[in-house]
Amino acid sequence: MSDEEVVFYSQEVRTEEKQSLEPGFRSICTRIGLVMIVTFVSRVVAEIAGVPIMMSPFYYEISPAMRQLINFALSAVFLNFVPMVSAVFILKHPFKSAGKRVYEKPKYLGRALAMFPACYGLAMAVNILTMLVGSLFQGTAVGDSFNAMQDAFVAPDMASAWIVFIQVAIFAPICEELWFRGLIMESLRPYGNGFAIFISAILFGITHGNFAQFFYAATLGIVLGYLAVSTNSIVTTTIIHAMFNSIAGIMTLLTANPEVQEYVLGMGDTKNKHIPTPVMLYNAWATFVLILLLAGVIMAIFKLVKIKRYKVPKVQTEISAPRRWGIFLSRATVIVTLVLAVLTFISPFIYRKIAEIINA
Repeated sequence: MSDEEVVFYSQEVRTEEKQSLEPGFRSICTRIGLVMIVTFVSRVVAEIAGVPIMMSPFYYEISPAMRQLINFALSAVFLNFVPMVSAVFILKHPFKSAGKRVYEKPKYLGRALAMFPACYGLAMAVNILTMLVGSLFQGTAVGDSFNAMQDAFVAPDMASAWIVFIQVAIFAPICEELWFRGLIMESLRPYGNGFAIFISAILFGITHGNFAQFFYAATLGIVLGYLAVSTNSIVTTTIIHAMFNSIAGIMTLLTANPEVQEYVLGMGDTKNKHIPTPVMLYNAWATFVLILLLAGVIMAIFKLVKIKRYKVPKVQTEISAPRRWGIFLSRATVIVTLVLAVLTFISPFIYRKIAEIINA
């Protein structure tokens, strides 16, 4: 075989490999878009299902803890369970084999957990910047969305606070890590680790459904995706995700105490008398979180400066990066997903406008 024939044969083989990869890639992108459509539709169903419940006189006669439990149940079913189960079936990802693989004993677990301060510092720095931008829109629908997120972590009593804690610190990390890092990201990894991490992180961000959480959730998703690939397990990311959410969860438990509520609102007089133990615990925890945030930001900056040392292993694929993004974004289901995401994000504007028209 001549040199020209060898070159032609090599090009032909690469072309065939590319053609053999693209149909599967197109299919998985289409199915991921379909999973996200189910996710947004399920969110709408949850809101519709919640209306008659919350308008019922019974809802306001029961205890705050029971109301919180009902909200938790609706969220668990429609915002977590339905989308996660749909991902299992639509992505054609056998649950048993997927679970066995992604829940393997993680490599470098200690080193990965040591990354938590940087993970927290980076995500919260983005969150703070987002909140500062949101404060510029105070009194608007954007500002209302930020207040709504803050209210979600406020509990009227200790029983309600424990329900919130279980929801955000235990249930959500387990479901979301299996859903995004265990199913969506793993389905995309054969086509590039970096691509899989970024797509799963963006989808993780838009699933939160508001401006207040999108940016820091997507940032957190990138870090968690990197750690899942590096440790070859979502056990690591589930633990770190739970640790991340536990910080807000513990604050919810502390602020559910009446003495702490008085202290935070400036109603409690702590002069010339013993400071209550719950208030001392609240101050200690707030100080710890502030130190963790500052140390985490410094650690994150150090890691980002040396980012070349922390690149994820590359996956050899014949589909170029621009081509992968082009195929993904051109799928009809992905386009519908993005439209639904935009509508969800701007829904506060729509509701406000409808209210203005009705009250006019």
